[in-house]
Amino acid sequence: MTAAKILACAGLWLAAGLAVAGPLIPPTAIDWLLDCPLATRERLDPDVLDRTQCGVVSVPRNYSALRQGSLRLYLTRVGARDPLSRAGVVFVLPGDKAMPNQVSTFALHLAGRWAANSSPAYRTLVNHYDLIELSTRDLAQDNGVDQAVLDMEFVRAQLGEAQLHYLGNAGAARLGNRYGAQFPERITRMVLINAEPGDPATPRVDQLRLKDPGTPGASGCIDQWTGTFLAYGTQPPRSSRCLDLRD
Repeated sequence: MTAAKILACAGLWLAAGLAVAGPLIPPTAIDWLLDCPLATRERLDPDVLDRTQCGVVSVPRNYSALRQGSLRLYLTRVGARDPLSRAGVVFVLPGDKAMPNQVSTFALHLAGRWAANSSPAYRTLVNHYDLIELSTRDLAQDNGVDQAVLDMEFVRAQLGEAQLHYLGNAGAARLGNRYGAQFPERITRMVLINAEPGDPATPRVDQLRLKDPGTPGASGCIDQWTGTFLAYGTQPPRSSRCLDLRD
């Protein structure tokens, strides 16, 4: 079945209430855990840990063949430091090897880095946005990306968010680009880092594409413009060494 047909079938499933009645797949929702099953050997910011929730969400194994059953994916949420002035969510995905049955600490490490950054942009993100990380399928395969797109859309709806910000690296950049192509109305702003060659930009999404060329200062350039764009929508000058120019 083509990706277009998969997405069409999934669209009907999502529009029907995001649940399938009967014995195929039970109604799905996020099961928030009392404690996060995190590796104790990792050094994590206590302030970040205090604001962290972990959950499990059941999604169809194949959105176009619901009788194949479901998968359980881990969800990590680092809450905004100032929840009373919360403005939304930022989905963050590292693009590493898929870990569908493990809690990743990428969002926690990122929240700690952002909190230690003195720029107003990162203070805005830390204070007013939740960081969301969803474990993914194998993003090396087209079908895995197509299914992961629908996983992300399902979780967005379960969280009750009309739109989201997105930050993805490498394979997760491909996922974000595909998500933006299918659900452009759900994206506020998107940062894609180290996207694969030949992966075209999505024209209907406000996005920033960055790359790490391995030159001195490139990481600092990426850090600077990632925060500035996500918080304010400000694009870097075309002379920026970390800008990924595809046109």
